Amino acid sequence: MAKIMIAKVGTDAHDMGITVIERWLSEAGHEVVNLGLYNSPSRIAEEAAREKPDVVGLSFLGGEPVYLSGRVLEELGAAGLGDTKLVAGGVLTPEMVEKLSDMGLAATFTPGTARETILEALAAIVAGERRNVPTEKPKANTGAPGD
Repeated sequence: MAKIMIAKVGTDAHDMGITVIERWLSEAGHEVVNLGLYNSPSRIAEEAAREKPDVVGLSFLGGEPVYLSGRVLEELGAAGLGDTKLVAGGVLTPEMVEKLSDMGLAATFTPGTARETILEALAAIVAGERRNVPTEKPKANTGAPGD
């Protein structure tokens, strides 16, 4: 199994999603280092240098996921950890997902991504099998019965 470090970046204090992800990862046998709330990009890089995780995961409900993920990538690079796999999850628009993928994030996970999809994607990333794992597309609500 992998060592996965997860964190909330900036002033976003909504931690339900990252708490659920921590549980899912732990139950799947991964070693999880949860940095909790209010992390700066430099703190994430410092802790990554100390912890040596296989993957760093960022959680966003608010804030600026593209800007903050970019800053984390910069700090990881400055710390000599440019090859560390970075993933992001949370409330991400399709435009954000595209930008994050273009920046080099290994995967993005939007609301409603299934537990198994996340676990399989992380296993593949750790195994080096793929990058920029596509997220599940949400079903369009057409207003028809059953939507």
